[in-house]
Amino acid sequence: MMENLPGPWSPGPNSNGVAPLSLQIFRIVWDSQRSPLRAEFRFDRNDPLIVSVTFRPAIGPPVTWKIGRDLLHDGLLAPTGIGDVRVWPRISRGRPMLRLRLERCGMRVLFELDLHRVEDWLFETYDLVPPGEELTGLDWDALVANPLEDH
Repeated sequence: MMENLPGPWSPGPNSNGVAPLSLQIFRIVWDSQRSPLRAEFRFDRNDPLIVSVTFRPAIGPPVTWKIGRDLLHDGLLAPTGIGDVRVWPRISRGRPMLRLRLERCGMRVLFELDLHRVEDWLFETYDLVPPGEELTGLDWDALVANPLEDH
């Protein structure tokens, strides 16, 4: 994914338009052991292909992952993802939940989140930047002319 590209959406007084989603999630250690922590989902209209998720454990520094917005959306409906990020829906304790598995350098961590809260927030991002329009307005000629220049 390319970074530092100008987005098609010009910032206004409230440049983002979507409030961050802060919620309690659970780290799944075993099926019977769940550790609560806070997570904050952020969407930046100037980088509309991704969602940033900051995990705030009780002990230790916060950790931020960037996850494809479409990957997160697809995971609401069915298992998706390969490699570092995998997402799938699941009924847990009688409630629709979202499982999120992250992997890096052979280490894996599994989280469980409230599916409906993530879904509602994610659809707010689609109201702001509709699917398929994430790259509308990008100056492709300038990007191709100077591919190594910091945009």
